[in-house]
Amino acid sequence: MSLKPSQLMTLFSRGVHSLFPIDEAVAWVEREFPEEQGAWRRFRRVVYALFLRQLQRQLAGEYTAFVWLVLQPLIMILLFTAMHTVIRGRSSSSYDIVIFMGSGIVPFFLFRTLLTSSLRVFKLNRNLYHYQQIKPIDTFVANILFESALYLVVTILLLILAAVMGLNVIPVNFDLFIVSVFWLIILGASWGLFLGVLSLFYEVVATFVSFLSFPLLLLSAVFYPLSSLPPVPRQWLLYNPLTHFMELIHASYIETLDARYVDYLYMAEWTIVPLFLGLWLYRHSEWKYVAP
Repeated sequence: MSLKPSQLMTLFSRGVHSLFPIDEAVAWVEREFPEEQGAWRRFRRVVYALFLRQLQRQLAGEYTAFVWLVLQPLIMILLFTAMHTVIRGRSSSSYDIVIFMGSGIVPFFLFRTLLTSSLRVFKLNRNLYHYQQIKPIDTFVANILFESALYLVVTILLLILAAVMGLNVIPVNFDLFIVSVFWLIILGASWGLFLGVLSLFYEVVATFVSFLSFPLLLLSAVFYPLSSLPPVPRQWLLYNPLTHFMELIHASYIETLDARYVDYLYMAEWTIVPLFLGLWLYRHSEWKYVAP
């Protein structure tokens, strides 16, 4: 007896529901926390409950949403690999072009998802703010963790597919690769918090970010190494902080590439400054502008 994809997703949802105490976790937000438990314990338990709540909503939805989440980067990888092969030939590079494209496209999609989802997370969870235990920042952190975990699953599936095709999917510097991706997540969270709170004051911010997503894809060294560009356009692209992250991720994954153009201090500035600006804006608008 064969099952339809929708039936498989239903069974998977039930399996996850039995594995994680979702109902019990969500009920935590309705409990009063004794003062001696501390704010940190409250924060961890509420974020965990919100994470499971978002997981349950994802599994209860259409399975096609997750399928598209996997297909979107896969289609982009195949498309730009084909374009590179037609224009320059696959053997013209000193590295496997499929691995190069995948190691740039998937992290970029992760960053873009963190940024765009953060623009609407405060408004989408307004109905939860009447619980005394839940603060708007809790929903933001839970969203960052959920989207990161979701892309971890997507990455694993794509790596399995690449391994089946006979490609070498092991980074040459695994530690640097993990640090680079984790740093990219922090960058996405920093800018997501800053722009997410700012969008509550100016709704045009969300439109502006959506407009910039495609130009950023082309101008962030996702599809090409900086070493292949002339000095002048290379210098201009280095003003884009995402370019440094893409170069670092590519260098950590592919042996023949290096991180000579990466400026770690510049990356840190573009991570820390929006983080503190976002926290400052949130601190001064937590209930007046975020909560109903």
